[in-house]
Amino acid sequence: MSRIDGITLAVIANNMQWATEEMNTYLTKSAFSSNIKVRKDCSCALYDRGGNIVAQGTFIPVHLGIMAQTLKELLKRHPVETIREGDALIHNNPYMMGSHLFDIMIFTPVFFEGEIIAFAGSLAHHVDVGGNPISYVSKTLYEEGVIIPGLKIMRENVLQEDLISFITANVRTPYEFRGDMMAQLAACARGDVRIKSLAKKYGRENLLEYFSALLDYSENGMRAAIRAQPNGCYSFEDKLEIDGPAHRDRSIRTKVTIGDEDITVDFDGSDIPGEYGYNAPPSVTYSAVYYSIKAILGSDVPTNAGAYRAIHIKFPEYTSIINAQMPSAIAGCNCMPAQRICDVVIGAFSRLIPERVCACDGHWNAISLVGNDPRINRNFSYVETYGAGRGAKYNEDGANAHQTHMTNTANAPAEIIELEHPFRVERYALLPDTGGAGKYRGGLGMVRELTCLTDTNVSIITGRPFTGTYGLDGGQPGGTDYASVTPPGGKPERSISGVAVRAGTTVTITTSGGGGYGNAAERDHQLIEWDLLNGYISAEAARRDYGVELDPETSKIVYRQS
Repeated sequence: MSRIDGITLAVIANNMQWATEEMNTYLTKSAFSSNIKVRKDCSCALYDRGGNIVAQGTFIPVHLGIMAQTLKELLKRHPVETIREGDALIHNNPYMMGSHLFDIMIFTPVFFEGEIIAFAGSLAHHVDVGGNPISYVSKTLYEEGVIIPGLKIMRENVLQEDLISFITANVRTPYEFRGDMMAQLAACARGDVRIKSLAKKYGRENLLEYFSALLDYSENGMRAAIRAQPNGCYSFEDKLEIDGPAHRDRSIRTKVTIGDEDITVDFDGSDIPGEYGYNAPPSVTYSAVYYSIKAILGSDVPTNAGAYRAIHIKFPEYTSIINAQMPSAIAGCNCMPAQRICDVVIGAFSRLIPERVCACDGHWNAISLVGNDPRINRNFSYVETYGAGRGAKYNEDGANAHQTHMTNTANAPAEIIELEHPFRVERYALLPDTGGAGKYRGGLGMVRELTCLTDTNVSIITGRPFTGTYGLDGGQPGGTDYASVTPPGGKPERSISGVAVRAGTTVTITTSGGGGYGNAAERDHQLIEWDLLNGYISAEAARRDYGVELDPETSKIVYRQS
């Protein structure tokens, strides 16, 4: 084995990182659906020949653990020796370490000097995969769409048109599906080019050794971060407040044990799966745990499989909401259970290293709108997630209307929404009084109102409709989520799961704010005044939470004496 040079290792690591960023640029620039080309709901990664993820860019956190697990699972079905140059695997099966069915993954081998030296992978959230148009209330995976169990979409550079025709015959938006799939192949092709350029520069065997060294480097970095923390065992519990129309709560319980160089996250005691699509397959739980711990302890550690060697997850011996099994419905897994898993893991760490975590983030809500666009007589399927308030930290307020934790998608401008879909955007704004009060205030949630210009099937996820986000160190809870539909000429009707609506119906979604941090009585008076004058808090909230009055005659701030 050649001597590993630290400078060369850093150069290769950064080359790999930026190669994945370039892959994602190819994907978003050539995609057809606005969910990928505008909102950038996609991720790319590079792997060694054993399926270990070596590099992944700063994309969608929920894809983190999924992409780290899936290729290794597929290589059990398609061993390396059976894969030819020019092959490509397509996959979306959640019970083969995939995500929900909307997340389609494509993997291609990188051949150099006649041998596979790596793989390139891309994951994109496709806007439609068939199934129930109100997807979040499906009761089994079979109702949620077409299942693709790791098949060869290309064989030796030849597209398998029969397979593509089969898939597109089962989706409502075949035009977008095919275009987005081809964009994923283009992204993988760019990864292929970048890996080969490194192999030519450093040599095949040297590059493979540096792949292994990079995994070891990340492992050592994560273990060093763990060694810097005191040993301990800490528990936390939170709940999902929705189980389809039945509205039954499901608790997620965790016990985080910090050892000398390892962390174990035990979910024993978590509730059994729910009836509808708010369950998590094991891969999504891996993602949420990996993200949470890496964000807390190892933000500077390169993102690859080595960083996760020190993190161990114990699932309940029974089937639970965080290790659901076939055929449990999981359409909402990336939103509902994934986000709550983050909340409980971060909550457990807050009892050990509170300065490294924030109070609970608001829950980013999701909406899916499906119908036929009469302007072009073609089906549409639109997906959007909405930013929520970030939890406050020990030394600063939370960010407003932020894509939090498991999501990292971009804002969808009103102009794009109206141009490409039969909707009218009525309102898009921050919501005052949604951030939890505290010495540092939680970030504000937001509201989006859309009027459907044609009959539409509306699926909605509201993550915290009844209980606000938790605060820390005496901070108060943030606001709750809310969704409603208002028929033409009618009154708003609260909606939690989904409904078919008529043209002219307005759909309103509000998101929860972040929890506060610290005692509200200790908040700086200038910060309170700024919040009040800028509309972040109302006069009523200022009086109730901070003891602040606004003189109606002078519009000056008056502080009540305690």
